[in-house]
Amino acid sequence: MLPFLQVLIGAIVWAVANVVYVDLKRKGVHGFTRFAAFWAGTPTTWISLFAVRDGVAQTFERGSDDELLAEVRADRARRLESGQEVQRDDR
Repeated sequence: MLPFLQVLIGAIVWAVANVVYVDLKRKGVHGFTRFAAFWAGTPTTWISLFAVRDGVAQTFERGSDDELLAEVRADRARRLESGQEVQRDDR
């Protein structure tokens, strides 16, 4: 039973490493995690190295709270005009 569990755990680690490597490569993330996933998922990560394009890490700028509040108020007004129920979250 022990050899079966070792092979099963190795296969799971290999599959997860491949998924993580492809995801990090697609997002354009560099670093130790991507390096470790590459080597843990060998040999199929060599295929991913050439088959998957290196992406660009996305950066998101957070808008001000005033913009968000104005958008929520505009959405609520549109819903009231169309006759939809407006859910209130009074905490």
